[in-house]
Amino acid sequence: MRIPFAALVICAAIGTPHMSSACAQLAPEVWMCDRGTEWETAKWDVVGDGSTRYIPEFIMNFTQEWPGFAITDSVATLEEQFATYVEWIAADNVVAPEVLQVDKIVTPHGLTLRHLQYDEVDGDRTMSAVMLSEVGASRIMLYLDAADTMSLEQMEKMSFDVAMMLRDTCADAISCAPEDEPPAGGTD
Repeated sequence: MRIPFAALVICAAIGTPHMSSACAQLAPEVWMCDRGTEWETAKWDVVGDGSTRYIPEFIMNFTQEWPGFAITDSVATLEEQFATYVEWIAADNVVAPEVLQVDKIVTPHGLTLRHLQYDEVDGDRTMSAVMLSEVGASRIMLYLDAADTMSLEQMEKMSFDVAMMLRDTCADAISCAPEDEPPAGGTD
């Protein structure tokens, strides 16, 4: 689910903060270990399906069921899965994204294919990082959106930081303690 940037103000106003934890579970095998970063205190979308987090200036949506996710054989590359996703988006959208940069981020825990682009989400233009990440044996699609006034350099840095936080397990026993579990609906 992608929420337009304009909805950030509304959602932030009605959202209640969840208990802060050092690792947010984004999917059954994908964690975002964000201790010591501004994402550690991110708000979860309490209205939607729990696949959205907010910090000032950024909205992050994530899913393991994007168009093309079913291509799961061992030879399907991130590029092949992303190409299927792009074809689906192109068929569904009137306004094509303006892709500014495509690259890969190699992390200690996986690989991320990143597209930095101007996008249109529900009629609002955004600066976006659309990232398909392989974390351990799992793959997850992340959408990091900001106002279209955000610089490419700022989005490049924040999306790199998000990719570097992805793990296939919690970072430590404290992060995985039952009292630090994500809110109900926080997994996908």
